[in-house]
Amino acid sequence: MQGRPHDGLPEIERVQADSLRGELYAIVYYALGRKKESDAALKELIAKYHASEAYGIASVYAFRNQSDEAFEWLDRAYAQRDGGLIETKVDPLLKSLYSDPRYAAFLKKLNLPI
Repeated sequence: MQGRPHDGLPEIERVQADSLRGELYAIVYYALGRKKESDAALKELIAKYHASEAYGIASVYAFRNQSDEAFEWLDRAYAQRDGGLIETKVDPLLKSLYSDPRYAAFLKKLNLPI
């Protein structure tokens, strides 16, 4: 988030949770312009954690400016009652969604102020 993705890459290995590590790899590789590696990390994240980490997957798609996919996964997170949804209003990874009318509608669905 500070614009220094190279600094983040070595730190990812220190992350204990496999799902979070996968999410971070997808984000950092994308920020470094390594799209193939980002795609592979995201594909693995979806394959392993689609039933439990929908919010994290949505945040990766939002960071990659893929709003349709991000909203699809936010809806899945809502259906799964994903605990990550508590961050929806303040998560900087979702910044690309703020101007989309679907974002305000989603906040309303969560009973969060717009």
